[in-house]
Amino acid sequence: MTVIVSFEYIGARSASLPSEVEIGYIHIYNPNNFVLEDWPIYVRFTSENFNFDEETVHEQGNNLRFRSLDGNLLNYFLGEWYYGELGEAYVQIPQLPANSTTKIKVTAAPLTDPDLSNFSAVSLEILEGLYAEWRFCHPSNNTIYDSSGSGWDGKIKYVSESFVNKTTGYYDIAFKSGWLGGSDRGGAICPFRSITKNPPFSWESFVYPSSDCHGQLMGTYEGGSGSQLFIIQGSQAVKLLVAQGDTEVETRIENIGFNEWHHVVGLFHENYISLYVDDSNTSKAVPDDLTDFNAGNHPLRIELDEYDWTTWTSGSFMKADFIRYWNRILSSDEISLLRSHYGVAVSRFPNKLCILNWTEDKPQVFIECS
Repeated sequence: MTVIVSFEYIGARSASLPSEVEIGYIHIYNPNNFVLEDWPIYVRFTSENFNFDEETVHEQGNNLRFRSLDGNLLNYFLGEWYYGELGEAYVQIPQLPANSTTKIKVTAAPLTDPDLSNFSAVSLEILEGLYAEWRFCHPSNNTIYDSSGSGWDGKIKYVSESFVNKTTGYYDIAFKSGWLGGSDRGGAICPFRSITKNPPFSWESFVYPSSDCHGQLMGTYEGGSGSQLFIIQGSQAVKLLVAQGDTEVETRIENIGFNEWHHVVGLFHENYISLYVDDSNTSKAVPDDLTDFNAGNHPLRIELDEYDWTTWTSGSFMKADFIRYWNRILSSDEISLLRSHYGVAVSRFPNKLCILNWTEDKPQVFIECS
């Protein structure tokens, strides 16, 4: 389930509340066909979208408040805050209507007012709710690994074999832009992704260039044998092309930057994803009771079945074996900041998070549980 969050800075203005000033709005778009309730969102304030020198805002963000348009104070928690560079907030939104954009206010209380962002039970729930989306999660929202001990012990609890071996999940492809001239499918790096499985499947794709500019949300495509998803880099554009025989649907992301990393995120149906451990290519059955599933403490890996996900570069195929599993889409900035953020978060909530082990030279990497 994906929501798209953006912040609109307006500068200090009078607010309906006598003691506060409005400094901006947060827009949350829910593209799903159903309502989301008590939904935690992650908001990033950077030097590009926020004035850290705003005299009405505390240098640590302590006096920020998040309110509905009718003035109700929303539950929130402030994350890391580096004056002049980065600020983070986790806000609980009571309701996000289907296929709609919800708008909330960001206000600043007097500088002497206390910080309302704290480690209350509500705030903990908000933060945990967001991080849970970076874990392997059962559809019932129970995690499939036991993180209650003194450290990650590799044990997985109460998971049926059918779920462990088959699960729906997001994938994230990354590639670096470059161009040597020639045809659309030529170039220094020219990714090509093809899916040719026989059973029907569906996926949705979303491109997020590293320039921090949203691409188009492409919707969901249904396909059977012979369906293909192409990601083709041209001289000035990235094309996402879905083909079923002679029928093609194309989306272009224009004016891409050279030598930059770009990300395409999508959703695979459960028929296409399996969970593996160790370096084995064979799924392991997991009983419904407590099982020492990963005695060697190897990182868990999610892998596409039968290696049918391939990368085309200058005419040769190479395997892209590993993918990351999300329950939401992460921006490229979130990915790049994740390691440093984890270092702070783990001290607050030990044994509750996953490290997304991101490397540019192998973007399809495993998730490491800790």
